[in-house]
Amino acid sequence: MLNRLRDRVKGWIMPVARLFARSGVSPNALTALGLACGVFAALLFAAGEQLLAGVVLLVAGFFDLIDGAVARLLQKETAFGGVLDSVVDRYVDFLLFAGIIYAFIFHRIAEPGILLGWGWLWGLLAIVGSFMVSYLRARAEAAGSGRLDVGLAERAERLIILAIGALLGWTPYAVVVIAVISHITVVQRMVAARRRLG
Repeated sequence: MLNRLRDRVKGWIMPVARLFARSGVSPNALTALGLACGVFAALLFAAGEQLLAGVVLLVAGFFDLIDGAVARLLQKETAFGGVLDSVVDRYVDFLLFAGIIYAFIFHRIAEPGILLGWGWLWGLLAIVGSFMVSYLRARAEAAGSGRLDVGLAERAERLIILAIGALLGWTPYAVVVIAVISHITVVQRMVAARRRLG
């Protein structure tokens, strides 16, 4: 859903991207910076530092947004760059939830009563759902479905929900929401893929 808004926010993305392009920083270097910020956010989650993790996660999201814009400006969009970006996204997704699961197990982040000590399971469901949303899109598009960016929760939505949850100290609730809407998105994409592929 939010990916469709990128065209509308180009007005402020492109000036920032031009600054990075003029600095000589390569798009792949920006992707690597996003990975570093994602790893740092995961470590902060594991330590129970929700507020700082939320801030760093927003920075990671910024680099994830800006690297593609810089690549287009420098005319350096490559197939490998797209693959690298996707691989980094998957690692960051996994590490973030792994850090949160660690924090749940070792009580670095307090679980609300409604989770009944099952926060780690919700974290696993969030990981599986996040991976399946991306895998299903890649598999369906490779089969000829066309651009399959449909559904309730693409990666941008998931990261924003997690970041806001962390900033408010509500990480456990954010994980539950992400777990639920990720699997809803999988169903939505399966339906769309079935309709398009026949």
